[in-house]
Amino acid sequence: MSAGNLRYAVLGLIASKTEGIHGYRLRGECEAIADEFWSLNYGRLYRMLDELEKAGELSVEDEIQKGRPNRKVYRITQNGRQNLDDWLLAPVREDAQPLRDELILKLLFLGPDDIDRVYTMIKQQRSIYLTRLARITRRRRRLEKAGVDMRATEIILDGAEMRVRADLSWLESIERRLIRQG
Repeated sequence: MSAGNLRYAVLGLIASKTEGIHGYRLRGECEAIADEFWSLNYGRLYRMLDELEKAGELSVEDEIQKGRPNRKVYRITQNGRQNLDDWLLAPVREDAQPLRDELILKLLFLGPDDIDRVYTMIKQQRSIYLTRLARITRRRRRLEKAGVDMRATEIILDGAEMRVRADLSWLESIERRLIRQG
């Protein structure tokens, strides 16, 4: 995820928590909602939280815990809310990048004599996509069971599932083309 999109994803999640949220829980929520599309490590998240605090978009309070170190609880500020609202109302950028896939690059550089390798890669990629579909289904069930408001999340998960199904269709198309050519 680009730094700009991460900024707004973090602001959006924090804005939805009027009681505030600490970094560990925030990362867990990011993972639960969007793990299929974004990979977010703690270092990157905490750097973004620091940037947002310095920019005046988040406020931070130390929460005292018994027998454990204090933790920082983040809340969105009025400035952060305004920036999030401005971003939400802005049109979607026209230069959005499609998902980048290693398989595409490998197919681009394999020669006509590498048909067996192409079939092997397609089989491996199909396995990856089927695993992703299963994860999306499990995530959907877990979120529903946890009582998460699924209005927006369901749309996102539907999009993730549709993309994976489209990728599976694309693999089938490659196989059909190879069979016709071979």
